[in-house]
Amino acid sequence: MSSAKPKTDTYISVRCVIPADLEEELPELLASWSVLGTEVHGGSDGGVGVTVYLSGTDLSDAEAVRQMLVEIGAQNAEQKFFEADDWLAGYREQSQPFTVGSRWWIDPHPDRPTTAPSGRRRLVIEPRMAFGTGSHESTQAILMALEDIEVNGRRVLDVGTGSGILALAVECMGANSVVGLDIDETAVWVAFETARQQEWPSRVNYVLGPVECIGGAEFDIVMCNMITSSFLPLVGEFRSRLAPAGIAVFSGLLASEVESVSGALMEAGFAIPSYRVLGDWASLIAVAATVP
Repeated sequence: MSSAKPKTDTYISVRCVIPADLEEELPELLASWSVLGTEVHGGSDGGVGVTVYLSGTDLSDAEAVRQMLVEIGAQNAEQKFFEADDWLAGYREQSQPFTVGSRWWIDPHPDRPTTAPSGRRRLVIEPRMAFGTGSHESTQAILMALEDIEVNGRRVLDVGTGSGILALAVECMGANSVVGLDIDETAVWVAFETARQQEWPSRVNYVLGPVECIGGAEFDIVMCNMITSSFLPLVGEFRSRLAPAGIAVFSGLLASEVESVSGALMEAGFAIPSYRVLGDWASLIAVAATVP
């Protein structure tokens, strides 16, 4: 387990306008670099405004990302150095609480708490430099998928935990033990900070490292909200971590990828009882298939 803090508070943004028909492909196009986050703005004349954020130490990555965007037709591509608070403070100030599914009330303001509507549970998720504020459709899809699963008393692994939102959600739902795993040092630090802001004393165990670093531990539920190219190479490892009759919940895939991803999961020993499409994104519920 790690309590490490980010090494720098300086970041780089790469801002441009890309052809609108490439918006869905953007996560895959950026998969080769350690991107901290991506913001999509409104556009016109067939273009969509995009800002990609990277660590201030990743100078070569930022230039490579800029060049890649130009090659796919981006216009007005430019880089800018800035301090984290230059954009996070403004974003936090404008953020408003919102509902997800039938269970969740996502509150971005730990210092100005709002009361969750009746029947909902408040999750405090302050926008920080890690994925998972609850606003993205892939995060919402997996939160909604969890409502269809019996979580109480289960052992849960959250791979690519980011802000820790999914780990905190299953803890709210009564999971017996939760491990949040990420290979990004900043994400693990953000997850620790997010856990401290909740209305209950969270006991989620956040771990810095790959799946192999947790040894031979077995889980009843494995969750993963990562883009397809990142999680598909790991599905065999996820399958081996599941207890008999265990469940895996995947999100971060495009709706257009449901068929191909389902096929890959079945080859790895899963059955796919259901999936959910939310906007351009999808989540899959997979169960450990019985070996004949």
